Amino acid sequence: MGIFNFRLRTKSILALVGACLVALTPTVLIGWHILERGKAHFGRAYAENFTLLRAQKIKEPVSRELALAQRFANSYLLRQWLMDPDSHKKSSRFFKEADGYQEAFQGNNYFLVNRKTLAYYFNGPDKEYSHEPRYHLDHDNPDDSWFFKTMEDFDSFTINVNPDVHLGNVQVWVDVIIWNNGQKIGMAGTGLELSGFLKDFINADEPGVTPMILDAQGLIQAHPNKSLIAYGSGAEAKNHNSSNLQNQSSLQNQFTGSSGGDKLTHAMQQSQENPRSVETFWVELDGKRQLVALTWIPQLSWYVVSAVDLQAAEVMEGTWIGMAVAALAGMVAVLLLAFGYGVDKIVLRPLNKLHQSATALAEGNYDVSLPSAGGDEVGDLTQAFAGMVDEIKSHTRNLEEKVRERTKELEEKSTQLEEAKEKAEEANQAKTDVLNKVMESIHYAQTIQQAILTTEEQLNALVPESYCIWRPKDVISGDLIWSSQHRDGFALAVLDCTGHGVPGGVMTMAAVSALNRVVSEIGVSDPAKVLQEVSRVVQKMLSNQDSSSFSEDGLDMGLCVFFRSKGRLSFAGSRLSLFQLSEGKVTEVKGDRQSLGYRSVNPDYPFQKHSIPIQDKQCFYLCTDGIYDQVGQHSGLPLGKKRLISLLESIKDRSMAEQKQALQQMFAEHQGEEEQRDDASFVGFCLKPSGALRA
Repeated sequence: MGIFNFRLRTKSILALVGACLVALTPTVLIGWHILERGKAHFGRAYAENFTLLRAQKIKEPVSRELALAQRFANSYLLRQWLMDPDSHKKSSRFFKEADGYQEAFQGNNYFLVNRKTLAYYFNGPDKEYSHEPRYHLDHDNPDDSWFFKTMEDFDSFTINVNPDVHLGNVQVWVDVIIWNNGQKIGMAGTGLELSGFLKDFINADEPGVTPMILDAQGLIQAHPNKSLIAYGSGAEAKNHNSSNLQNQSSLQNQFTGSSGGDKLTHAMQQSQENPRSVETFWVELDGKRQLVALTWIPQLSWYVVSAVDLQAAEVMEGTWIGMAVAALAGMVAVLLLAFGYGVDKIVLRPLNKLHQSATALAEGNYDVSLPSAGGDEVGDLTQAFAGMVDEIKSHTRNLEEKVRERTKELEEKSTQLEEAKEKAEEANQAKTDVLNKVMESIHYAQTIQQAILTTEEQLNALVPESYCIWRPKDVISGDLIWSSQHRDGFALAVLDCTGHGVPGGVMTMAAVSALNRVVSEIGVSDPAKVLQEVSRVVQKMLSNQDSSSFSEDGLDMGLCVFFRSKGRLSFAGSRLSLFQLSEGKVTEVKGDRQSLGYRSVNPDYPFQKHSIPIQDKQCFYLCTDGIYDQVGQHSGLPLGKKRLISLLESIKDRSMAEQKQALQQMFAEHQGEEEQRDDASFVGFCLKPSGALRA
């Protein structure tokens, strides 16, 4: 056949044109256009008829309730009783008449409010019958504002959807003003239970249709979705239209886009001018394009609205549409079968043969047999594929040769890497050995330092009621607690040397050596003199330090000496203070603002000696600045002396062990995850007039 000698592109175009000419494209376009126009035409008529029927269904029963409520509010017996609410006779006559109205009302209930006494009366099937008021309205209660707004803004009646918080229900309330001699004396009416009202007048079984009721301001009074109802809006003043249209429960707020609100306002105006007409317009509602129909009921001051989704509503009979779709689907199926057969014979079979040859080539079989080349694009593709096979064979041979060369190079590089790895491991092991030796030396230095440190057990031997805390920043500390016993008592000191870690540890050795030397030479009777002599000795020890060095070494110290026979504690401080707890209050005995041993300090500086008599039991505390200078994780601020003093006062009545635990807990909670800034040391001890040394 001559057609099979055409090029592949020509064959595809001819097949596609033939299918379209059979009528697929024009049939679909024309049918869809006719269907959409028909749905729009019938949909508008359907929406108008549905809205008018719904309006009539709502108008008659609600108008009946309104008329009956107006007769009830105009009752002579009711007005006479409201003017004289204390009259038992008038009350009895009215309630007998009201029983008849209760039976006539659709909801079998009525309410009334005396404007003078603000008494609210209600009788209904869900409440026990009573002649007494259910409650009294209150001007200051927002839940009662409906009454006062209605009395102020309306002269005849209003229909209001509102929950009664006192009665515990939601009703469609018909509120009628009661007049007597030109004065508003109260309000009376009835209520339709909201769920029943929605079931009778709003809920529709029609798919795709959403009926609703709006008040004169466009606020939703009834809707299948109760959360959209503007409860209490009927009691608002009539002149609040502009603000109400922005209310969350207005229909305008349910539209997507700004044009929907203008269309709604125009339709409301037109409907009021022509009450029997139905206005329709298109809007985006609930994310879909819907047709909205609206009509005005002047007797109720309500709009009845229907929103119709033409895609879901049963506007047109679906039987003939289904038949047309089935016929069109059959035609499309025939076309697809014919077009598929043609494509398979003309295109797919030659391409399948070529695919088999390509698969064999991918598996490494380069001696493949290719289909015979025709005169169309498939034939051109076959010839190009044959040339590609020859190129692949050539490139494969070259690639295999390069792979062998590269493999040899990689083997040589691998050997070199193995040698480098072994050397790196040896260097790393040597580094580890050096670090282990350094750490061993540091731990040994720690052992030496702890040997000269006064432990809590040693401190308890001097002062039974005592404890100490020693927290190095690193393994070795620049802080030290020192003590010495003499014949009439003991001496106790806290030292804070320059630096921390190894340098600080070395400095503590020098400082303790100087302190022991001074004590052995001059004793501890004058702590101020001891500080002065320690400063001189440390200065002399460090005199060989390079004067051009940026660093300068020294220490701070707080020294206490207790004399049992005198019942007195002496203290001298070099930048460290003594905290004294007496009569429930902690006071700070400040040390001199002069350090020890630095090159720049005056060796003859006269330190001040503080003498404290021990008359009653008193507690004392020494600490380094690492305690109150520690920065907190959460606050970002130092602990501070004030907070430390506050804690000491709060735990004054606890035992020494409990005080230590509380202090450690407070320090840990304040520090949190924050790094420890400095070495921290703390000593607490209590003395009595009889002495504190053990026998």
